[in-house]
Amino acid sequence: MEFSSAFRAKPIDRLVQPIGGIIIIAYSLMMTALSMEMRFFLVAVGAVAIAFGILYHFHKVFKVYEDHFEFKKTPISPSLKICYSSVESFEKVGGSKLKVLYMHSGEIKRRTLYIGMLSKDDRDKLIEQLTARTPVLPSKG
Repeated sequence: MEFSSAFRAKPIDRLVQPIGGIIIIAYSLMMTALSMEMRFFLVAVGAVAIAFGILYHFHKVFKVYEDHFEFKKTPISPSLKICYSSVESFEKVGGSKLKVLYMHSGEIKRRTLYIGMLSKDDRDKLIEQLTARTPVLPSKG
């Protein structure tokens, strides 16, 4: 299980939460008409947004290994691991989705992986790496 490569979301997607948190904190400090409780609440919400934004900034959505790949949409969501040997087919839907059919516990399962959060170059690299490692060819693309 050797690590091969990883892909992060586009930089603009990774910076929305921290910048929004800074804006909320600045707003709460500049508005003198707000009560202290409301200011404290807005500062706390802004700090939480900044903390989650920093986690998301370093989060890698797709991780490609030699024998499987992982998809984890957010830093706190569970990760989905799919072995290349169990993949029946995958289909690129538009430029933002990848439908994967794979065997799991004797059943064929279908998952939609959202690749629209990656930059175009990263999407192409990911599809290329999956195509090279998967024993089946993509059904559409």
